[in-house]
Amino acid sequence: IMKPIGLCGGRGIFLFTKLQHIADWKRDNRFASGGDQSNVDTYIVQRYIDRPLLVGGRKFDLRIYALVTSYSPLVVWLYRSAFCRFTQQRFSMNLKEIGDRYIHLTNVAVQKTAANYNKQQGCKWSIRKLKLFLMSKVGESA
Repeated sequence: IMKPIGLCGGRGIFLFTKLQHIADWKRDNRFASGGDQSNVDTYIVQRYIDRPLLVGGRKFDLRIYALVTSYSPLVVWLYRSAFCRFTQQRFSMNLKEIGDRYIHLTNVAVQKTAANYNKQQGCKWSIRKLKLFLMSKVGESA
């Protein structure tokens, strides 16, 4: 998966299946802002988890906010109201669906454009609800 560091809302994110696809993409000049090769966007490339933990067949990610007030000694404050975001579509690693943003991206800016988006739920659970769900499935060790 490739993610631009300077964009938000799922913009610029894409999945690829071969390293050659990155070279092809780069040759197409899509890696530069406005086609200007002197102003190259920076991307993070990560190995995509192809067998993620799913809830109801859907992919999710955790949004946990932390504030680091010191590095030496390390002092980190966690915001207690963490939450998780879900995709609208059931997860699949089918190569024909690798470009389907509704399957692979949990960003609300992407998901809210899906035909079956539920505005009341918003594809979002509290971390407590996720914990209760996991405890019901695998026990208190969750």
